[in-house]
Amino acid sequence: MGMTDTSQLMQKAAFRLALWQVAITSAVAVCFGWFGGTGSAFSAAAGGGIGIVAGLYQALKMFRVDASASPDRFMMAAYVGEAVKILLTVALFIAAIRIFRVEFTATMVAYAATYIAYWIALSTGYPWFNSDDAGDDPATRNRT
Repeated sequence: MGMTDTSQLMQKAAFRLALWQVAITSAVAVCFGWFGGTGSAFSAAAGGGIGIVAGLYQALKMFRVDASASPDRFMMAAYVGEAVKILLTVALFIAAIRIFRVEFTATMVAYAATYIAYWIALSTGYPWFNSDDAGDDPATRNRT
């Protein structure tokens, strides 16, 4: 079954949001690196990476289904995606702590900072849903 235009647009928006999270994580990692050294920078990058990976997984899982075409399937994808996101987040934190011996403060600050992208998206009405490209906007795609 192919993806609908809406699903493709939503997945593209999820990747754009993840890119903002990468930028935020990079800034936080640079700050921690400046003040705390390489270990702090790595720990911050790990924390931000956990937030990015888990959030992107959840969004892509959920946006595989067009909510307007199949609300039941969309809700199931949202629930499954959120459950896996939580398990993935816990597993990645355990791995970061046990394997990489990350610094707690830098890891948690960067992880929490990835949520800034969500807050900005919510406060601005997700402007990246409306692409400047007519080919990316389902509403204008068939206009000649």
